[in-house]
Amino acid sequence: MNEARGASLADASQAPFVVRRRVEFRDTDAAGIAHFSTFFVWMESAEHELLRHAGVPLVDVVDGVDGVDVVDGVEASAPADDGGERELPGTYSWPRVSANCDYKSAVRFNDELDIVVGLEAIGRSSLTWAFRFEQAGRWIAQGRVVAVRCLLRPGLPPVAVPIPAAVQRRLKPYRNRLPAAPPA
Repeated sequence: MNEARGASLADASQAPFVVRRRVEFRDTDAAGIAHFSTFFVWMESAEHELLRHAGVPLVDVVDGVDGVDVVDGVEASAPADDGGERELPGTYSWPRVSANCDYKSAVRFNDELDIVVGLEAIGRSSLTWAFRFEQAGRWIAQGRVVAVRCLLRPGLPPVAVPIPAAVQRRLKPYRNRLPAAPPA
C-alpha cells in the first residue's frame, strides 16, 4: 500500500503532504520490527511521490537544442524564446549529499505509517527535505535528506546546477509543511 495525499499547486494553505505505507515483511528485521535502513528507502519513496505530485521530474533528460553555443568546451544555451531558462543538454537529477534519521518508537509488520513530507529549505541548487513518521498519531521517527540538483554527463563528475525558477515555483507550496515534533 502506498497512497499519497497533500499539497495542491493552487492551494498554498493546504495540509502537509502525506504518504501512507504499510510495513511489509521484507521491511522487518529478525526481531520483527522495521529495520532502521528501511526508513531511508521510505524517505526516498515519499520524496519521489511529492515530486510526482508537484510535476517535477526526478530525472530530467535535456536534449541538444537549436542555438547552442560552445564556450570553453562546454555547451551553453541561449535564453529560451518564451523567456524561460534553457539548460545544457544532459541528464539532471537529485543526488543526496546528506541523510539522517532519528528513531523514537518501533513499528512492526503490517503496521500502517503516515510519512509527512515537507521542504525545510530550497537553496540555489539544493533541497532540504524533512520527514516525519507517524503511526496512529504516535511519533515513530523523523529524518532529513539534502539533495542537490546536478547535471550528470557520461565520463564527467556530477556538477551542481541552480534549481530552475519553474521548479522552485512548483515546490514552494511544500515548504515548511511539516508539523512540529511532539514533546519528548
